[in-house]
Amino acid sequence: MDFDIVIPLFRKRWCTRSVLEGLFENYAPHKIFVICPSDELGPLAELIDGSKVGAIELIAEEGFFLRSFDLDKESIGSVLNPSESLYPMGWYYQQLLKLGAGDGISDLSEDYLVWDSDLLPVATWPVVDEQDATNPFRFALLQDNTRGNKDIIAKWEKWIKEILKVSPVVDPAGTFVPHHLWFNQSICREISDQLGAYFDSQDPWPLLMMQSANEFGTFSEFWLYCSWLNSKYPEKLSYYPYDMFGSTTERFFDDGTGHFSKSMNARFGEESTEPSYEKVMSFISEEYKSEKLPSSISFESSPRHLKKGIENMHTEELRSRWHKIEETV
Repeated sequence: MDFDIVIPLFRKRWCTRSVLEGLFENYAPHKIFVICPSDELGPLAELIDGSKVGAIELIAEEGFFLRSFDLDKESIGSVLNPSESLYPMGWYYQQLLKLGAGDGISDLSEDYLVWDSDLLPVATWPVVDEQDATNPFRFALLQDNTRGNKDIIAKWEKWIKEILKVSPVVDPAGTFVPHHLWFNQSICREISDQLGAYFDSQDPWPLLMMQSANEFGTFSEFWLYCSWLNSKYPEKLSYYPYDMFGSTTERFFDDGTGHFSKSMNARFGEESTEPSYEKVMSFISEEYKSEKLPSSISFESSPRHLKKGIENMHTEELRSRWHKIEETV
């Protein structure tokens, strides 16, 4: 079954090559669309040229919504009030790229898989079940729901209830912030229509999403989409429970100088700034030996992960052998 993968990417990182190669090796998508700042197009093109990847199309994020709404990134960002929203404009904009991928990519598959750029598939899960005619698309819950910032979660919940007028979908063990998710273009348009109805506005939905950040402080693209799906099309909300793949996934800070990177370079006796998927997997296999491999690894790049109090750390961080702050400072 042909499908596309969409990856918003802020900048090329040490793990970018291995993530892209891993997606092609494990899932064989028809094409991967990488949406990034224009000054990253050249470096990414060079990286791809020397990688084991299939068809990849690079798209500049600044003019992504020009085709559909005659709006550039700056115009959309101008709606955001930094004193009322909790995050910088770029944090919200990458969510708009996921929800509105069909608005900026003319030949995108109707159902497309969004994948976070730092999520490496390891002992991964099937994303398509071709035996299921009702809904062949699967994602995995990768984040335990017993930890995290409760104030932020409450704001996301309020957004879903008041704007979408549906109940936020919940799971006994995992959150619906899985760092990857299947989106359907037609269903995304339904959500944008509901956004217009809430604000009683004909303005383009990207502007209304930024307006909603001013009103509610924040929103979660993954959770709001899953909640709409659960309310309107419950048969299409198909996922692997947390204990299948989430219970082994790991996330930790590594900007290329973290404990994982240092250990991998030491193992191979060389510094690899852009290691291949084959090399990273070889290191992981040797490191874990007879232990169960993680289903995936998230290489977080924001230094804020070094400053979080333990009360706000995720389970997937705390249990990781690579979460060694003292070695990444």
